[in-house]
Formats: sequence, structure tokens, C-alpha cells
Amino acid sequence: VVPAASSRASARGATRARPVAPLASSLASKNPLSERTGASLGDRRAFARRRASSLRARAGDDREGSVGGGTGDNGRMHVPTDAFGGMSPEYKAASALKSLFTMVAVRIVMAQEAGYDNEGGAMTPTYKGLQDYLQENPLRDGNKWLEALMRHEDNNMRLTALRVLEVRKAYAEGQFDFKGMSSLAVEELTTENDKLMADYVKDSMSLPSTEGMGMDGA
Repeated sequence: VVPAASSRASARGATRARPVAPLASSLASKNPLSERTGASLGDRRAFARRRASSLRARAGDDREGSVGGGTGDNGRMHVPTDAFGGMSPEYKAASALKSLFTMVAVRIVMAQEAGYDNEGGAMTPTYKGLQDYLQENPLRDGNKWLEALMRHEDNNMRLTALRVLEVRKAYAEGQFDFKGMSSLAVEELTTENDKLMADYVKDSMSLPSTEGMGMDGA
């Protein structure tokens, strides 16, 4: 016969101990090492330490890799302010793209005009005007080129300049693949770097050996 006081104490102990099993099961389910291998507590702690160390090392590699020869704490390479006449590389690239988009817009307008020609072989006045203007005024700076076209003596050409403006804007906003351009630029640069490095190594291996020669090559 179990005394009543002892029976009540055992019941309270069982009540307190009951949540431990679900808690342990929950913790084990969150630990992939324990769940898959039934590892001991010591093994799980060692796994956690190794994982934390790996994450810290990876974060350190990312920070070091982002510096890339930069001189500041922001992880960016230093480009002298006078490298492009006071412009940032991004602004310089944007300026080049403006001229590219202008040429694209001109060719789009000319293609549209060619499509309007149903007689075959003939050219619309707009097509002929743009063609002649391009030959006489090569497009180097898109804005300056359009500015001069807007002052053309022919009213049709002035209206065509406004049309080119609209097409240029529409193409830049919704047609040009900036993301694809970025990926392609990096891909092409990497390919060219690899080729130049391979050529350099090949040329270096074909040079005559200078081992044993003096400073003057004798």
C-alpha cells in the first residue's frame, strides 16, 4: 500500500515532468543533425559551433571580397574625380547610352518610314531627310545632334526631331534590356580577361629563358 502523501508527490512530479518529452522532441525536430543521425548532445553542440564558425567565415569572405582594392570603408574602388571630367563612371555610361538610344530611335523612325512606302524603291521625305542629315552630321552626341535637327530649316525635319525624342524616351523606358546588358557586359569582360590571360601565359612560355644571364642579358 502506497501512503497518500507519497502518492500525491509522485503525481505532482509526473505532472511537472510530462512537458519535458514534447519539448525535447520539438528541439530535436529543429536540429537536422539530431533528427537524421540521432547524435548525442555533445555532437549537436559541436555541429552548432562548426556551423556558426562557417557562417562567420563566409560573412568575413563577403566583406573582404567586396573591398576589391578600394581605399575607403564603404567597400568601393576609388575612382579619381577627374577621371571622366568630374563625372562618375555610371554617369559617363549613361551619357553614352543617351547617344546610343538616339541612334536607335533614328533607325526605328527610318524603319517605320520604310514600312509606309508601298510603291517599292521610293523613300518618304522623312526617310530621305534623316538619311541625308545623318550623312552630313554624324551622330556623336545625341542631345547636340537632336538640338541641331530641331533648328533645321525644313519644318518636317523639325517635327521629325520631336518624333525621335519620343521614340528615344519610349525605347529607354520600356524596350532596352538593362539587366541583360549588365549580365552581358560582365560575361564578355570575363571571357576577354580569360583570353588575354591565356595569351599572356602562352607568350611568356615561348620567351627564351634568361636563367643564368647577367643584368645585361649576357
